[in-house]
Amino acid sequence: MTEGPWPVRLTVGFTLLYMAIHVYWAEGGTWGVPLAAQQNADAVRNANWVVSAIMLIGAAWVLALNHRFARRMPSWVVLAPLWGGAVICVSHAVFGFVTKSLYLAGMHGAVDFPKAVGVDETTLAHDHHVSAVRDLWLFEPCFLIQGLLLALVGRQFIRAATGRRAWSWSVLLGVAVVDVFGLLLALSNMHVALG
Repeated sequence: MTEGPWPVRLTVGFTLLYMAIHVYWAEGGTWGVPLAAQQNADAVRNANWVVSAIMLIGAAWVLALNHRFARRMPSWVVLAPLWGGAVICVSHAVFGFVTKSLYLAGMHGAVDFPKAVGVDETTLAHDHHVSAVRDLWLFEPCFLIQGLLLALVGRQFIRAATGRRAWSWSVLLGVAVVDVFGLLLALSNMHVALG
């Protein structure tokens, strides 16, 4: 992986590294998997195989930015997946940082943790606390780094300064829209569990 500018190499390397935990879960690993999710092991495995495949395709997509054919395609075709990935990852991180911090501050309604069947309340509360802490120090930073790297790679692909500014603003706007929507859902007691 010696081709291309450093943002491409860094993004591909980080994506493959972050994909490793998903492959571990897809193979049945349980570290970092909440108790309720462990009770539905097939769904966890299947979801993580899908996530791993998406990440592998994404890494290949980013690596392909270095090849001439990427410049021959319409730029929106090349940039749309990067934009979507950047917005989803950064939005996930921002929302996760806010909600998990609120949870740890005592506002337990901020996170809709699934209930584990046959597990006492004390064990479940401990599992939720550990999950929130782990998300804050490991998983949300990984989402943030992944999203920022995708945004950086997309920005560096654009040659014109005005296009780069438009790219940056559109990513920020996308993150704001997704997180405001998530906040409105949370405030209305509706939850979407994505991670």
